[in-house]
Amino acid sequence: MFKTDIEYSRDTLYVNLEGIVNKKNIQILKKKLYYILDEYNILDIVINIQNTRMIDKDEFYELLDDYDIKYGGNLEVVE
Repeated sequence: MFKTDIEYSRDTLYVNLEGIVNKKNIQILKKKLYYILDEYNILDIVINIQNTRMIDKDEFYELLDDYDIKYGGNLEVVE
């Protein structure tokens, strides 16, 4: 099971991921994340992956690279 909890506080978007993070779930996350970023112009993001059981690292880091190219904001991953 995959769960995302997204919260905005103090000019930072916090994204908490839980469960299995596979390619399909990363694509869903990307869609949600990019929609929020396009609508609200948020530059600071923290993604927490501490509660994940399994993560497709290649796909996840591809998302991070794509974010950096497209938005170039401050993104932090909490492992």
